[in-house]
Formats: sequence, structure tokens, C-alpha cells
Amino acid sequence: MVRRLGWYNRFFSGLYTRVLGEQFSSRQTMEQVRLVKRLLRLRRGQTVLDVPCGQGRLTIPLARAGLRMTGVDLTPSYLRAASRRVRRQRLRVRFLQSDMRDIAFSEEFDAALNWFGSFGYFRDADNLEFSRRVFRALKPGGRFLVQGPNKGWIRSHFVARSEHTINGVRIVIRNRWDRNKQRVLGVWTLSRRGKVERNPTDIRIYSAAEMRALLGAAGFRDITFHDTVPGKRFTRHSRKLMVVARKPVRGTA
Repeated sequence: MVRRLGWYNRFFSGLYTRVLGEQFSSRQTMEQVRLVKRLLRLRRGQTVLDVPCGQGRLTIPLARAGLRMTGVDLTPSYLRAASRRVRRQRLRVRFLQSDMRDIAFSEEFDAALNWFGSFGYFRDADNLEFSRRVFRALKPGGRFLVQGPNKGWIRSHFVARSEHTINGVRIVIRNRWDRNKQRVLGVWTLSRRGKVERNPTDIRIYSAAEMRALLGAAGFRDITFHDTVPGKRFTRHSRKLMVVARKPVRGTA
């Protein structure tokens, strides 16, 4: 399918390439890996889809833990970087380039994850289509984990401007809230050694109720919400929205 280019087609191929792999420490990454394993109830030898997988930050340590990983991403340079890491570590991971709305697997995976806020890149209809494709990709009983911003937190802690420097890249972010579309519209200005990039972002922010409705419409059941802090109950004040949904076993609801 030929799609109109979105903001994400350009954003991830520029200076942000230097930023992506440096946003989390090794310790933070491993904490997230343990969280993913717990929420998806993963066991060695199971098949897992990481979409989008970026540079394999979670895909690769999950493979080291004995899981049979497939990573899908739109950005070729990210997949090349991930493949190099896999070869150095003598792991077996399948990486595929694709828009995540176009994945075409059929009952291949025990679990799937969509991490770090990428679920809301598209309009609601496309986010639903992506969810349906993940549903088809899962075996009956398979689980789907989505992690991203929580609307309750975003609304009560909205930051119109922020500034950071990561791996030598200065990042200035200006955001505004579009109440009608329930989206954060931003402009990221990234600069390094005289090179300046200004990239728009446009991300749909979901509440738990909206995510429950969307994933339910895709066919998922047993939809539960979790806080990033172990043992803490998810509320509208939780910083992140983490949702786990299950594909029903045939003959069950």
C-alpha cells in the first residue's frame, strides 16, 4: 500500500538517530525488559513481535533472554544498526522493514509489544487498523502490550517548552494541546555542530477508557492497565499508560 508521508518518515532519519539510543541507561533498559517479560508472562522459546523496534533496544536483550524475537521498523538505518549488534552478539533475530500498519503476520506470535509512545502516531482509524493487524499476528491467547503517555498525566503536567542535550544534540521541544483532536502537536528543533533540524510531531494521546474501547474494537479481551512502578495501581494520574490485552482462545470470549 502506498501511503502519504507522515511526520515520522522524516523525524527518525536525521539528528534524532544520535538521540534514540542514548535516552535510557543500560540499567533503565534492563528494568524495562524485566517489566515487559512480567506483563506479557513471557517464557523462554516463545515468539515475540516488537513493533516498532527502533534500533533493537528492547528486542536484543529479550532475544538474549531466550525469546524468539521479530523486530519491525520503518527506518532502514535503525534496522541495519540493530542487525550489526545482533551479529556481534551472535544472536538470531529477524528484522523486517515495514510501516507497522502493514504487518501481515497470521497467528505467529505468543506476544507483541508496542513501546515508547509510538501507538498514537496515526489517526484513530489507522491505530485501530494496526491493532487489528497485531490481533491477527497473535496466536489465540496471545498478549499485546502497549506503553505510552497517559492522557491524565499529560493534561495535568503539560509542558509547553522543554530543552535537553543528549549525545551532543541540543533539543528544544515546543508543544501545544489540540483539544478537538486530543493530540499533542509539537516542533522539535535539534542542533549539533551548526546543523539544525526542525521537525513537527503529531501524536494522539489516549486515556485508559479510549484505549479499552479501541483495543476492544480490534477484538482483544481481558484488557488491563498497569503502572510503571511495580505493585502500584494504575490511575489517571499515572505517568505512563501501560495496557495489556489478550486475544481470546477460539470458542471463548
